[in-house]
Amino acid sequence: MKPDEGPSRVTDLLVLGAGAAGMFAALRTAALGREVVLADPHWSTPNTLAVSGGLVPAAGSRRQRAAGVLDTPQHWLDDLRAFAGDSVNERIAMPVAHALPDALDFLETGCGVAVRFLPDVPAPGHGVARFHAATPASGRALHDALRAAVLAEPRIRVVRDRPAAGVARDADGTVTVDWAAGPDGTPLHIRAARTLVAGGGFGANPAMLAEFLPAMAGAVHGGPPTNDGSTIALGRAWGGALGGMDGYQGQGHSNPDGRTRLGMSLPSLGAILVDRTGRRFVREDVGPSELAAHVLACPGGVALEVFDARLEAALGEHSAYAEARAAGRVLAADDVATLASFAGVPAAALREALDDAAAVAHGVRADPLGRARVARPLEPPYRASWVTGALAHTQGGLVTDGEGRVLDAAERPLPGLYAAGGAAAGLAGRGGAGYLPGNGLAQAFGLAWRAAAAIAAGD
Repeated sequence: MKPDEGPSRVTDLLVLGAGAAGMFAALRTAALGREVVLADPHWSTPNTLAVSGGLVPAAGSRRQRAAGVLDTPQHWLDDLRAFAGDSVNERIAMPVAHALPDALDFLETGCGVAVRFLPDVPAPGHGVARFHAATPASGRALHDALRAAVLAEPRIRVVRDRPAAGVARDADGTVTVDWAAGPDGTPLHIRAARTLVAGGGFGANPAMLAEFLPAMAGAVHGGPPTNDGSTIALGRAWGGALGGMDGYQGQGHSNPDGRTRLGMSLPSLGAILVDRTGRRFVREDVGPSELAAHVLACPGGVALEVFDARLEAALGEHSAYAEARAAGRVLAADDVATLASFAGVPAAALREALDDAAAVAHGVRADPLGRARVARPLEPPYRASWVTGALAHTQGGLVTDGEGRVLDAAERPLPGLYAAGGAAAGLAGRGGAGYLPGNGLAQAFGLAWRAAAAIAAGD
C-alpha cells in the first residue's frame, strides 16, 4: 500500500508519531495481522531517535549470551532501582525489562535491523555491558532501518508531513482525524478503534518547560524541534493523567553549540572535568544526565573535559564522539602547558587536577570529590573539549500501565488509548539524576512491544 493512498479509511490502529516507539509499534502490530495508519506531521524532520546515540539496553539478550555476558531482566531492574531510587515508574519497569530481549530479536528478524551487541561501551549505573545498536552504531542508522521497514510493510499506511485539521475522540475510544488536502488536493479522513500516541517529549515547548521543568528552561536543547509535547497535550485533553513530568535526560557532555556531543563513556574510561579555573568540580562518575546540572553551574555554564589519545582510541564504536571530532570540537596537545594554552585555562591548576586524578587511579588516596574510581592516569598526548549541560529529552508524559494503556487520574484505562516513547511517562522521573543511560529507548521499544500485543489481541 502506498503512502497517502485514498481519501478515507477505517483502521485497527492509528499511531501518532513516527519515532522509535511509533514505528516499532506499527511494525509489530502489522506483523500480528492488524492494519495500521502511521501519521507524523514532522516526517521529514529528524526526530529524537535520529539524533540519539541509538543505544538499546536489553538484559538477557541472545547476543549478550553469545558474547559470554551473564545478565537478566532482573539484574537490569536491580540496577535501575539502585540508580533511580523511588522515582522508578514501577507500573512499567518490570514489563519493559522482560520485553526488551524479545523486542530486540524482532528488531532484527521482523524489521531487518542489523543489530549488534556492544561489549566495550560502559555506562554509569549499569553493572554489565548490555547496550545493543544498529550497524553502524548510531541513532540515524536505527531510524533509517526502521523507516525502510515501515515503508515496505503492506499493512502500514503512512501519512507524512500533513498536519491534522481536526481530531476527535468518541466515548468508546474511537478516534477520527481529518487531514487537510495534500499536494494532490485530496483530503484524508481516518477512523481508528485504537490509537497510540507516540510523539516526542516537550523539550522544545517553552510553555511546558516553564510549567514542569523550570530548572532546565534555559539549557541548550539537544533534541529536535519536533519535541513540542503535542501528543502529550492531546492525551491530557482526553483525560489522561501525567506522570514523571520533572524527569529528564540531561547531557553533561554536549558541546556548547548543541550540535555535537562527546558521548557518555569518557569518565568511565578515565576522563576528568575542570572548570574555567582549571580545577575539578564534580565526581565525574555521576550519571551523564545528572552531570548536566553540575556543568551548567560552572562559570559560563561550561567545563573542559580532559582525556588522552589512548582513551580516544577506545571510542571507535562511538559515533557521537566521531562527529564532535570531525566538527573541530576536540583540542589536541602533546603536553599540559600546550593544552592549557589552547583551552585558555591556568596550566598549574590543570596539572594539579591531572596529578590528583592520577593519585586516585594509583590508589594513593581517596578522591576528595567522592569519585569511586579513576580507570587510569591520563598521559600525553592529551585531548580536551569544552562541554555544557544540555536538555536531551524530557521523561514525563502520559501515565500508562505495563501494556501501554493510558490511565486517568483514578488509574483507570481510557478506552482504546495507548502511549509509548516520548508521549508516555518514562522509566524514572525526578530531575536528571534518575535517568539511567538507555532509559529512553528501553521504554520506547519495550512499552511499544507490550502495547502492540495488547492492541492485536483486542485488549
